[in-house]
Amino acid sequence: MSQGDTMFAPADRSEPGELKQDSERVARAGLVDHVTHVIPSPVLILNGWRQVVYANDSVKRMLGAASDDEVLGRRPGELLNCIHACERAAGCGTSEFCSQCGAVRAILNAQSRQVGTAQECRITTTSGAAYEFMAWASPFGFDGHRYVIFTLADIRHQKRREVLEETFFHDVNNMLTSIVGHAEMLGEASNPEETSRLASSIEVAGRELAAQVGAQRNLLAAEDGRLGLELESGVSGLDMLAELTDAARRWWPDTAVVQRQSCGDFSFTTDRSLLHRVLFNMVKNAVEASQPGDVVLVGCSPRTGLGIFTVHNRGFMPRCVQLQVFQRSFSTKGRGRGVGTYSMKLFGEKYLKGRVWFTTSEEHGTTFFLSVPLRASETFSASTCRPAGQ
Repeated sequence: MSQGDTMFAPADRSEPGELKQDSERVARAGLVDHVTHVIPSPVLILNGWRQVVYANDSVKRMLGAASDDEVLGRRPGELLNCIHACERAAGCGTSEFCSQCGAVRAILNAQSRQVGTAQECRITTTSGAAYEFMAWASPFGFDGHRYVIFTLADIRHQKRREVLEETFFHDVNNMLTSIVGHAEMLGEASNPEETSRLASSIEVAGRELAAQVGAQRNLLAAEDGRLGLELESGVSGLDMLAELTDAARRWWPDTAVVQRQSCGDFSFTTDRSLLHRVLFNMVKNAVEASQPGDVVLVGCSPRTGLGIFTVHNRGFMPRCVQLQVFQRSFSTKGRGRGVGTYSMKLFGEKYLKGRVWFTTSEEHGTTFFLSVPLRASETFSASTCRPAGQ
């Protein structure tokens, strides 16, 4: 049954009668039913159009499905409420974003090459939850028909451990090394000027260390829905840029982070620390994408009811990167990375009630944007904030 066009995987689906026949056929394979029911992981069997014709008990428990009818005929992304599953009328697998989905790619590979395939799969749901899976797809023939056995293993904890080991602990160790080194030199300082300079360096490194630990704690709390906000009224957009460029000089002394000349100020209510973290990650992302001698431009300006922050660099993101840039653990920089842009979206939209997006082109480079509502009544509710200090 044709469902329209697609930007990646085939769009067609089985007729209801064909789907029922496939389901009944697979159900007759008693050994399959027995084996998959004793496996604790979710196991699906898909037909040639990637539709579910069989689901074990683990799938139904995970989804809270009372009967097979709630599962049969749907595709994996539709079961998991992936944000891209309903972008096109043909459903899961047919949007441009699906071209980078490990689950869809594994299934298509198993179908075309008739070999088992495993790929990492990152899914953001319509509720905002971010999942990381290892997707396995393997061809399965029965009664003259071809199917795919498909299963997912949750690897979120593994990915979070990699972030701690590869990035967080590395950054913390570097800052501790700086503190210890400056403290040793402080003990040998011979004049007041040198003593003052070293003490200031220790203070800066200590503040950055506390901010790094706080950022990691906030990320974990935000993902669990436990993050409270400490709201401050009368925050100035230009003051936030001044804080940002000052932090950038300390972190990246070899890269020029410069405020745009055309900035305009605005005042609003926000969690200052969380907003700084979003903007800092935007600058960090821009610096890492820059070449020696490049300039990173930061700016802000008011629009009707909104304050807009921008961070620009000369780099260009290829399309395959654009499609994945806000997914948790996606990075072009290796293992243990990929939470910076993800946290921009999480903090900026779910907690600060703004919007985070980007534009990129070879001609104009890449600009990340954060818009924030200027009226606090439109931004926060009692359930998302607590008074400062609590």
